[in-house]
Amino acid sequence: MKRYGPYVDYDKLADGAIALCEQVRDVEPAVTFAELADRCVRDPQRMAQLLMCLAVWVDIDGPASALTARAEAVARGRVRRSA
Repeated sequence: MKRYGPYVDYDKLADGAIALCEQVRDVEPAVTFAELADRCVRDPQRMAQLLMCLAVWVDIDGPASALTARAEAVARGRVRRSA
């Protein structure tokens, strides 16, 4: 199995994180889950970096209810688009 090192191009890492955010909003959850699980197996170092990138973008100083409301809004938007 080919191993890849961590990204050193942080713009490319951010692009990957944004692409994942778009996929979560636009693609069936089961498809996204399967793809992410596969990517984690194939390239765990880069996926760890991508998750860390997403984690630093999350406002953890605000209330958890705001994060929950945002997640629910994203899920509702996906349901509306697929209906």
